[in-house]
Amino acid sequence: MMDTDHMKLRLLELINHKRKEMIETANREGYTSELAVKCSQDLDVLLNEYQQILLDEKKPTRGPFTQFVPKMNMFSIQGTYSY
Repeated sequence: MMDTDHMKLRLLELINHKRKEMIETANREGYTSELAVKCSQDLDVLLNEYQQILLDEKKPTRGPFTQFVPKMNMFSIQGTYSY
């Protein structure tokens, strides 16, 4: 499996290539042509993949305790006492 840095570099290459292809296609066939729209959609997918990698990198590593704490919210005692 590719390491993250290599994957990001490859995605950036694909993004730049697809962006160039989209611009050339739009200039040649029009911005609303079927092929230009398809290039735009493909570019969106690549950008989303790249962004997801960046978000995953920022996620903190969670140990057993940090996974347990959010589950404790299910057992809230708020509202169980009458005044």
